[in-house]
Amino acid sequence: MKKLLILSCFFLLFLSVKPLQTHAQDAVEHYVVIGVFAKLDNAVRWTDRANKMNFSAQYAVNPANKYYYVYILKTPEKRKAFSFMMKIRVETEHKEAWVFSGKLGIEEPEKPVVKETPVVIEETPVEEQEVEEVPVVEEKPVEEPVVEEPVVEKPKGKPFLFKLVSGEEEVLGEVHVLESPRATQYQAFKGNEIVYLTAPRNSEGAFIASVQAPGFRPVEITVDYKDPGIFSSGVGPQNEIIIPIELVRSKRGDYIEFNNVRFFGNSAIFQPESKLELDGLVDLLKEQPKYKIKIHGHCNGKQSRNVVTKGNSNQFFETSTLNNRASVSAKELTQYRADLVKEYLVSQ
Repeated sequence: MKKLLILSCFFLLFLSVKPLQTHAQDAVEHYVVIGVFAKLDNAVRWTDRANKMNFSAQYAVNPANKYYYVYILKTPEKRKAFSFMMKIRVETEHKEAWVFSGKLGIEEPEKPVVKETPVVIEETPVEEQEVEEVPVVEEKPVEEPVVEEPVVEKPKGKPFLFKLVSGEEEVLGEVHVLESPRATQYQAFKGNEIVYLTAPRNSEGAFIASVQAPGFRPVEITVDYKDPGIFSSGVGPQNEIIIPIELVRSKRGDYIEFNNVRFFGNSAIFQPESKLELDGLVDLLKEQPKYKIKIHGHCNGKQSRNVVTKGNSNQFFETSTLNNRASVSAKELTQYRADLVKEYLVSQ
């Protein structure tokens, strides 16, 4: 009876501890991030640099990707985080500031300590039994089948690595490879990774590498496919051609790209996730009423298309029966979208 009572208490103790751990893990914070680094030393240097500029910067590891995030604000209020992010983008050199929602620096929860009660086992005498001898049969060794390793097919083309840097720091960005300045299609690759490119089909035998990195000015270079030596800094361990591209940070007067302001296809209606960045800009303009901004947008294509516009609806982030429908050009659709951004900012 005593043994049964002890087991029951242990089960109740375990259940009472577990929900507390789960609640702690589910807490979500919003961080205004100014840098992400794979190496701890780089995160420490970037944090020190930010603190010398009178920021209250800290760094913490993201357990999902093991990168170190340098942040200057941590808050449970999402709108407050986006408002502060807009202020930092406009008023400081950190044009690449962004909001991470989640939990940084999570540690493994300690497992509950369970005291083990000694279990007394009464030994019963074992009666000796006579064991019959079993004749030994020699077994022939079994030959293991030879497993052939799968042959990995090498990608077509030459390996390149576009190394995106600002000073001594690597920069997270995207590289667009085009055949010509007027090309409407391109291949998109992550920077600082090995990619394989096939020979261009143009007569010059060259391609354009256009770099887009949040918080940095766009850069374009023309690379000779057969002889990229003018831009290359050497060859890597996998025979990849390393092309370093130095990026310059955006300054006041440069444009700030809104990465999360998006529209429904063929419409001038915001997708719901656009609201956070727009509200961040609203709060900044309320705080600094003397600021002046210019809204710029772009749509690809030349053909007319049937689109949906806001019309008489008061909804910015969802479609409505009060929306208008019209056949417009890409340029006209761009104007509708820019007008929608302006209308939303004024309405707030």
